[in-house]
Amino acid sequence: MTKTAPSKRYSWRFDINPVAASRPRVSRWGAFYVGAYKNFREIAAEKVWNTLDPSFTPLTSVLAVSIELFVKQPTKTEKLYPRPDIDNFAKAILDTMNGKIWVDDSQIISLYVTKQWAEKGSSGYFTLEVGCA
Repeated sequence: MTKTAPSKRYSWRFDINPVAASRPRVSRWGAFYVGAYKNFREIAAEKVWNTLDPSFTPLTSVLAVSIELFVKQPTKTEKLYPRPDIDNFAKAILDTMNGKIWVDDSQIISLYVTKQWAEKGSSGYFTLEVGCA
């Protein structure tokens, strides 16, 4: 029987309302993002840097990632869960973490994502758990 080293696990909570990734706008000068998604990426990147320990370096191994989204509820809604597609929420977070939590999201071999409303009256946030395989 061979022994395997226990995998390292990391967990964070980021206090920013999750936003679904939008399609980039394309011009003859290149592609770019606008609106809520652009703002989310800028603010989330700053929050990530402020949350991480200064000695943390981006992970380089294959990864298993779990994301729990708690989306701020609108004042009035009859929906049981947030409307945007879950894969677009995941893309926004995965792309934002490139170069910060991991080198590139292509390292991720397993992904689990849930979305739900945050408690009424509270701001949205998301949790991120990363395991090194």
